[in-house]
Amino acid sequence: MKIPAANACVGASPVKKAYLKAFAATVLLSSLFLSPVQAGHEEESWVLNRQGMYKVAQGDHEAAIKDFEQACRINPFNDTALANLACARNNLGVTLAGQKNFNEAVRQFEAAKAQKPEDISIRLNLLSTLVSSKNAAAVEREARELMNLRPKDPELAMKVAAAFQKTENPGAAIAVLQETSERVQDSANLHAMLGRLLYRNGDLAESEFHLRRSSEINPNDPDNLRFLEKIEREALIEKDLQTFTSIHFSLSCPGSYPADWAEDMLEQLEEACSEVGEQLNFFPSQRSQVLIMQTDDFRRVHDLPDWAGGLYDGRIRLPVPGSTMRPEALRGAVMHEYTHHVIYLLSSGNCPIWLNEGLAQLFEAGYDRLPVLSELVADTSISSLANLDTQFKSNPDRQQAVALYRSALAATAKLVSEYGWRRVAELIANMATGDSFARISLEVLAIDYHELETLCLSQQN
Repeated sequence: MKIPAANACVGASPVKKAYLKAFAATVLLSSLFLSPVQAGHEEESWVLNRQGMYKVAQGDHEAAIKDFEQACRINPFNDTALANLACARNNLGVTLAGQKNFNEAVRQFEAAKAQKPEDISIRLNLLSTLVSSKNAAAVEREARELMNLRPKDPELAMKVAAAFQKTENPGAAIAVLQETSERVQDSANLHAMLGRLLYRNGDLAESEFHLRRSSEINPNDPDNLRFLEKIEREALIEKDLQTFTSIHFSLSCPGSYPADWAEDMLEQLEEACSEVGEQLNFFPSQRSQVLIMQTDDFRRVHDLPDWAGGLYDGRIRLPVPGSTMRPEALRGAVMHEYTHHVIYLLSSGNCPIWLNEGLAQLFEAGYDRLPVLSELVADTSISSLANLDTQFKSNPDRQQAVALYRSALAATAKLVSEYGWRRVAELIANMATGDSFARISLEVLAIDYHELETLCLSQQN
């Protein structure tokens, strides 16, 4: 969740200045009925408030906070100074969060919230920072407080649900959206988000209900209609699936597959969890869902090119010709799709396609082959990493896809070879903040984006 821009304090814009002058005039008129000492204290409070505003304009939020605090101590009834104090703390919190100083940012946001508890923007900044610091318990607590403030606000509910998703709490995300959908029944976007979350969670019936409700409210959304058609196709197949579980996985496969086949597949998945987790320093807190489909069924359900060997859309989906294909033969596909799953959770879905696909291929081929793979070179037609991402999105044919995947693998192998797994894992984790890849690579790898691009797309082997 990206930190919103800092709030402007009272007096920072022409409109706010006009309000401040009107409010000050009212206070000065009422001070005619106070003792000279009281009136002097009030005037001193407003002087300190103006000093604080000047320091805010200079970007010195810490000094401004001291002035606003002193103004409030002198005159506890100076609501403008109190509002400006909350605003300055919020602005400082935004700066600190941008510097990855999450603990101090949280402290500032908490203080600002105490001074302006009704200010949703401050609370959303706090929620975002708690997400970035991966404090799931605090995220849940703050999210509940937010929804108690505005229980009928679908936009807020969707932001809260997104925060829950980023802390791997899909159950809470679904619950918030369900509760809000009962109070506000005419939000197409809320029903659409809930429908997709339920789909990712494997609840096709409830997913279909909410997507249909979204389509009733907004019948002009073609994405919903396509999604509903996909669910209908998938429901016909999933009703005949059986489910097996291990420590980290829930595996659904055709009812005709023997139990020992499923157990062997779970072993492959657990190995993938261990290997990818050790390199990227991340292990999902919830069981990962894996769906095995007969190859023909997979092609009927998913509108994918014939060269696609799997799919990740919240659940890992693998096409298998039949139970005669042993799970060991699927090791590469398992590693590939599980890597996508980990990267999605680690980066909150913000990883560039080229890096996502490159890492998936590295684990598929065997990360121990990194020295050899780092000698690969990207296709000469790739002008930039952004161009590589664009071409991935353009529905390439098989031949084009081969060149794109090879280029992604070459670029990623060079990156990992140069900086190592630990720093690449840190790079991916920082993508969860929503910052640009250029800024994150500069912060984590201490390299200018253009230099990084030159490294990844180098034609030298």
